Amino acid sequence: MPIPYVAKQFIPPHTSSPEGSNVIPFNAPGITPRFVPFAANDVLRYDNRPLVNKTRERDHIPALMRRFPNESCPWLSGDWKSCIHPEGALYLYNTSRKTFTEAILDETTFDLVAGCVDGLYDMAANSASLETADIELVVQLWPTDSEMTCQYYFVDHSARTIFWLHDNREAIMNIFSGLRGVDDPSHIRFALESEYWTHCERYPNHKMDRVKLLKELREVVMHASAEIITSDMSLSPFDADELSRILELINHLRENAEENDFPHSTCIIGRFMHYFYRAKFFNFCGLPCARLDADKSVYGEDTGFHPLISPLSLVFEAMLFWAPQAHLKDIRRVWVDECINTPRWKDFNRKLMTEWTGITIYSTVMLAVDVSFLAVPNVNISQSQSTGIIATYLSIIFITGSLIASVLLARQNQRYGFESADKAAEFLSNLTGTFFGVKALATVHSLPYAMLMWGMIYFAIGLLYNVFKFTTTAMLASIVSGCVVVIMFISWFIWAAREVHIFQRLSKSVRSFTSER
Repeated sequence: MPIPYVAKQFIPPHTSSPEGSNVIPFNAPGITPRFVPFAANDVLRYDNRPLVNKTRERDHIPALMRRFPNESCPWLSGDWKSCIHPEGALYLYNTSRKTFTEAILDETTFDLVAGCVDGLYDMAANSASLETADIELVVQLWPTDSEMTCQYYFVDHSARTIFWLHDNREAIMNIFSGLRGVDDPSHIRFALESEYWTHCERYPNHKMDRVKLLKELREVVMHASAEIITSDMSLSPFDADELSRILELINHLRENAEENDFPHSTCIIGRFMHYFYRAKFFNFCGLPCARLDADKSVYGEDTGFHPLISPLSLVFEAMLFWAPQAHLKDIRRVWVDECINTPRWKDFNRKLMTEWTGITIYSTVMLAVDVSFLAVPNVNISQSQSTGIIATYLSIIFITGSLIASVLLARQNQRYGFESADKAAEFLSNLTGTFFGVKALATVHSLPYAMLMWGMIYFAIGLLYNVFKFTTTAMLASIVSGCVVVIMFISWFIWAAREVHIFQRLSKSVRSFTSER
């Protein structure tokens, strides 16, 4: 899903003793469902789908068959009717009560759902004024170990939000997706409106003013396109190519905007609006602390000096040629405050694939060079204790390790690199949820490069050892002067590129440590 996303887990409904106002009596013995608020995104449409019964099938088509009723729910009665989503899912809709539920139920469960609907509207009549044509209700049953619960939410189309008759005690996970610091009602509004658009996408029965909505969506998309063109810090949940295609799609939708006979346009509008309003919520839109650049944290970073971890980290990074620092910077551009920025996530993975593919080629060439070097007549393999031979063997080991690490990381990137945002967030959360956090992932990504560098260094040591041992004085002077020139050029490049900030990092860490004390 192309939006900034926080990895979340489903929290089962609270299972404490039902309160008096939450319980409705029902004819079925021993069943007293308790009302529990839930989110539109948690509707059980894509999970636990029924399987096809292969034993039930027709062996012929009757003559003159021109009517095709849906017999999946023969027990439907009253104002209930079955509806087919453009995606293909079957759901049920009560025209008088304006209530939706999924069609994954039997007759007994359906009767229980109908009783829950009546109970909810009775409670709503006593606690709030819902006398408006823009109110809808969604219910579903969720069994727990000890009781049956009725999950529900109301929809207010005029306010473009969802609401409940009870306090939502699980809002941190099922509405806020674990985002920290959510307090302002104007901020909560964006989360609820994104849930509202999810509802519109999944139940597109409401007659909307599509002309007005398409104008609003078109303005949002054009602004996001201009922001991406002119800035590298865009907060858009889509990249430039995707925004261009969305804008083209909106232009096609405007042709049928005034017709409400087909639900497809409502689904499309609802899906795109959900993405944009979800991005507003994660970026604290409308607040003084709003995120304005995609790579800026709204919480502040921990830059403290740890007397044990910081020196070890500095030494370890030096052993890896400071490659983890570059990868850490890239990871923090896509994994800001544990949120995914999907356009950057895709660019990040394409960059990683290019790097690892190049390292694989370099490693293959270096492996062939090492093996060929051992075949040189002047290199006596029988002298296994020779410094040159040992260095060459170490070079082969490091090069092989770099090659294996590159192949494994490239395969992992192909499997998870272009997943939807929720799967990408879960993947990153699992990798970075250790004591070392994102530094561990940055270190893993830098291993192919670091091992390749060590392999080339050991090869150079083995080569120079054999050259210095078996050459004349004149040739030795020429080789030494060449080595000095090469080392000077490499050192000059490293210093000019400022890849290594040893003194700067040391002074920064010491200042941080002394200020804390």
